Amino acid sequence: MSRILLIDDDEDMLAMTGRWLEKGGYEVMKAASGKEALSMMTSDKPDLVLLDYAMPEMDGPAVLAAIRSNPEIKDIPVVYRTGMDDSDCEGSGDVKPDGIVSKSEGRPSLMKAVEAILG
Repeated sequence: MSRILLIDDDEDMLAMTGRWLEKGGYEVMKAASGKEALSMMTSDKPDLVLLDYAMPEMDGPAVLAAIRSNPEIKDIPVVYRTGMDDSDCEGSGDVKPDGIVSKSEGRPSLMKAVEAILG
């Protein structure tokens, strides 16, 4: 069973998305902040990270940069989940997500993106 780390500062979004993924047969780990997620990842590596783009304190790009700079976790695929226009979230330089999924597109789009990466 593939393990997905879901990172979102919105409790309701975290709970709803977690249910969708669990119903899809995935093991779900949850973090409400980037700092919490990074500490979890060092001891319990997920197969995929679903990362909220806009969060207080440490936003999605900062979390992605921290993941990519850590040799132990840098190869874990990361997909941004966002309410913004996709082109605003594509990243720059070497720090790019493996995908972007709009929160407004709901469960079908999310599950399609997860399945495309995890097979």
